[in-house]
Amino acid sequence: MIDRRSFIAGAALVALVPSLLWWQSSNTSKGTSPGMSRYNVDHLGSIVTEYLYIGNPQALDMLCNYALQRDGNGLYAATWIDYVAARCGECADVRAARGRLAAFVGDRTGMRREFAAALAAARDDAERQRIRTIIERSRQ
Repeated sequence: MIDRRSFIAGAALVALVPSLLWWQSSNTSKGTSPGMSRYNVDHLGSIVTEYLYIGNPQALDMLCNYALQRDGNGLYAATWIDYVAARCGECADVRAARGRLAAFVGDRTGMRREFAAALAAARDDAERQRIRTIIERSRQ
């Protein structure tokens, strides 16, 4: 024998699931909306800092996107740039990141100087092209 109240309550819950899923997917703070939610972006930021911590200077480009464009946090970006520079030296990626930071604070002369130094510090044509791409994207 089936308990009627339990059956009706179970059927009501099953009927409620699609509307709850729709509500969750339409709320961008839940992390399930199409595209990048705040959770996904913050998770990306933590992964980028992990790459920087282990000494991967190429992650500075993504850090600048995260810290400067999303948060407008130049101090955070400057701290990580200095950390990577101390660990890896003044390589092309560090110089490009310093150029992006100079552009962020409005120092056009410093930006041009750092971008020129980044191109000069590139080890080969492939890295030089990658740095040019970073420079072009930062000017948009």
